[in-house]
Formats: sequence, C-alpha cells, structure tokens
Amino acid sequence: MVRKNEAGSPSVQLSRVARLLDRGVDLETIVATIVDEIVKAVGADRGTLYLVDRARGQLFSKAAHLPELKEIRLDIGVGIAGTVAKTGKTMRIADPYAHPLFNKAVDKSTGYKTETILTTPLIDKHQDVIGVLQVLNKKSGGAFDERDEETLKALAVHAAEVIARTSLYQELRLPRPEHAPLDYRYNFIVGTSTLMRQVYELVDKAARTDATVILQGESGTGKGLIARAIHLNSARKDKPFVTIDCTSLPPSLIESELFGHEKGAFTGADRQRPGKFEAAEGGTIFIDEIGELPLELQSKLLRVIQDGEFERIGGRETLTVNFRLIAATHRNLDQMVASGTFRADLYYRIRVVPILLPPLRDRGAIDVRRLAEHFLDVFAEKHRRPVRRFSDAAMQRLCAHTWPGNIRELENCVESAVVLADGEEVRPEQLNLPETVLPTRVAKTIDLDLTLAEMEQRYARAVLDACGGNQSEAARRLDISRNTLARLLKVQEERTP
Repeated sequence: MVRKNEAGSPSVQLSRVARLLDRGVDLETIVATIVDEIVKAVGADRGTLYLVDRARGQLFSKAAHLPELKEIRLDIGVGIAGTVAKTGKTMRIADPYAHPLFNKAVDKSTGYKTETILTTPLIDKHQDVIGVLQVLNKKSGGAFDERDEETLKALAVHAAEVIARTSLYQELRLPRPEHAPLDYRYNFIVGTSTLMRQVYELVDKAARTDATVILQGESGTGKGLIARAIHLNSARKDKPFVTIDCTSLPPSLIESELFGHEKGAFTGADRQRPGKFEAAEGGTIFIDEIGELPLELQSKLLRVIQDGEFERIGGRETLTVNFRLIAATHRNLDQMVASGTFRADLYYRIRVVPILLPPLRDRGAIDVRRLAEHFLDVFAEKHRRPVRRFSDAAMQRLCAHTWPGNIRELENCVESAVVLADGEEVRPEQLNLPETVLPTRVAKTIDLDLTLAEMEQRYARAVLDACGGNQSEAARRLDISRNTLARLLKVQEERTP
C-alpha cells in the first residue's frame, strides 16, 4: 500500500509537475521540480534524478540536491544507481558504507555523509530504463522502510510519464555519436541547428526582461511556441498568456476583441465584454499576425503599448493595464511601413527585440530528423499506434523535402503517416508528400482580355496549387493575409461557371 503523508499522494505530488508541461517551459525547471516534489513526498534530505545516456553507456545527474557538484556521471552497471539502471530493480540500503556497490568517492568530494539510500528505476512505456531516482537520508532519522519504497516506486511511474511527455524524452531516445552531448532547451521546441541556437539565445535574453518582442518568419515556423516560451520563462509566468490572431477575425471585430466593449456600443452588444488586454493583466498578450491589424486600430494599439491606457468601445472610462507585448507576423513590416500600410511609430515601438525564426528548409536535415522523430512519438501515443520509427528511405524523403509549410506541414505529414502505417515502421509511400518539385512559374503568357481582379484571382489560385494547397504558404508568397486569400478564392469559385 502506498503511504500518504502531509504532502499528499504520489499522483497529487506530480500533478504539480504536470502543470509545468505547458508548451515552452524550460526543461531544467521541469526535472528540478520533479526531484523537489519527490524528496518532499518521501521525507528525504536529498534527491537525484539520473538519466540514461545510451551513447556513452552512462548515467548522468540531470537534477540533484548536490550544490557541491555540477554533474555526476556513472557507468551503467557500476555503483548503486548504475546497477539499478542495468537491472531495473529497486535497491533499499540501510548502511551504504557496508555495501560493496556504494561509491564513497562522491561523499568524499561533497563532504556529505550518506546514511541510507533508496533507489528506483524510471521505466518508459517500452519497458526501457530511461533514468534512476535516488533519495538519501530520511529527515526523521533511521533507514528508509517498505512504505518509503512503495511511495518512491509509485512516484517513479508518474515521473517517467511526465518525462515521456517532454521533448527531453525524445532526445534520450535519439541515436547520437558517442561524445555528442544531449542537446535541448525548451519543452516541445525541438531543434539544435545553428540558426535555432541563435533563436534560443535571444529567447533567453528576452525572457529575463519585460521588453516588447516581435517574432518574424514564415507561417508554420513556430512563432506561437516561441512566444509562449518567452512568457513561461519570464517573471510573468504565473500570470495569463493571452493570444489574439488577427487573421482569424474580420477587421470589424478585432477592436472589440482587443479592447472590449460596453453594453449597447453597437448592434448585438447586449452586455459589457472585457477585451484581451484586460484578460492579460499582469501577464503577456500575444498578437499574432500583427501585420493584418487595420491601420485605424494601430494608433489605439500604440497608445496602450506606450501608456498602458485604453477605453472599451462605447465607453468613456479610461482603463489601465499592466502587460507585456509579444507580436508576430509573416509580413515584411519594413515594406509595409514604406507603403504606408503600417505605422512607422508603431513598428519602431514593437521592434525592441526582433527575433527571426528560420524556415525549416534552412535548418538542415538534423532538425528535420529530430522534429520528425518527436512528432512520431507524440502521434503514436495520441492515436495508440505501434509505430516506433521511420525506415531509412522514409527519413531520406523527409529530409529531401523543402517544407514550404514549415513545421506545421511536417507535423501534419507525420501524423498522417502514423495513422497509415501498418506496423512499427513508416515507409516512404506512407508519407503524404508530392512526388516532384512543384513548378514556380505558373504561366508564360498573359490573357489581356482579363480584368485586373480576374488576374489576381487566377494568380492566387495558381500560387495555391504550386504550394500543394497550403493556404498559409500561398498567403506568405503572395504577401497577403490568409483571410484575403480566402476571399480571392471564394470570388473566383463564385464566378467559375
């Protein structure tokens, strides 16, 4: 029977950790919190979470109450933790110094006296040992008992489930050269290319401040994930993260969504409604595709950014709000400023920390592989499919594709492949990808009998076809919003006999 103490049951303990699994949390925070909660639940003095580095045949301490040492590395099969990693069996030792497997060198280097040890494996859904949990010395004195062992084993099950829901889990499973380090940063943000490392450095710096951030890049490059990562690793992480997508709303509704409205402000306004800025009080507001914001609203947005003040539609009361702004766009704002469709003063106000997200085609095969493996794990779990890997030919095809729809296109491709796969392996023919490179030139002649509007509509359709039906990528190439593209296509369909 698993004991409950003042800290609560194991499931309650790690439910606190599970709340950290929101997209973008620094993975160091997650694993450190796992150790903290487990040490409290068992009533131990110190704890360590080791992870398995299969490329080196070692365990390494990922989170530990060991201020004296930066990291501990142990060969699998050596010492108490190494033996638990090899055998998958829990070990409870009342007198470590009398046990032949106990490594006294760690105590010698830290000055800490280990009096009793309890160690259990972390086992994943494939029955592989992915790590080890070890706690030292009961605070109440004496040795760990059977109830402590049952508690730790139950917590280890939950801890393994938590780790399996992070991108760290995929990093542990990926094959790596013997001396290559584990490489990860933020949960669910996968990639180790030079371009992504540069992005991570900017995210780190931005998260430590309240500075306004503008995320730029093609559709599908992960701007929403990066925005959430900045928020969740900032001082505002416990406050709201509020999102508004300017392409998902008609221009007439964006003002109401942002600033709210009073009862009777317009037809259908039957009650007062707070806007996104009020909802973001103390936290972060993320304005996605800010380049689609109507020109007449840009001055009102500039005011709230500069002064933190605004009025609801139809209201006279000036409201104040404390927030951090992160904006994103796939549009070229410099060109929009030059053409007069985006206010220069607003542009310079939001361009405090610019972060450019690279398209997937520029990140290299290593990032495509890592992302594909990550999505394979996610969707195999979601759809309860036995798929575990890509064939070599399937992976080669993934790495050769140019990914005009970026990460979003890759994600959808992998999900489709997981559903269509017959066994444990994805084959090339199960990848929903075009066989040949799509043409970039759509016409050699111009029909002078067409009106300008008809030319625009036909050109939009041709670009969409060249993008394989990907509306986000077509809108990016045309430098228009997805709403504008949808309207062009709708008009064309209505006119087609």
